[in-house]
Amino acid sequence: MDSSNIKKDFDFTLRVLNNENNKKIHLPALQRLIKNFEKKWCDLLGPGIADFYTNRLNKKYNVLQYN
Repeated sequence: MDSSNIKKDFDFTLRVLNNENNKKIHLPALQRLIKNFEKKWCDLLGPGIADFYTNRLNKKYNVLQYN
């Protein structure tokens, strides 16, 4: 798989996190989505390569969690 697809996956995941219809009940599924993103790209590219994207997604999740 082409590593440029990581940006497409990141954009999709970020779009899901930014969805205005997200509720508190969705938080576990959103966290799972981030974990799936991390696992997929660590398996494909090796550990640490996707950390930049994963950290940004986790920061966005933390903002949602405390709002």
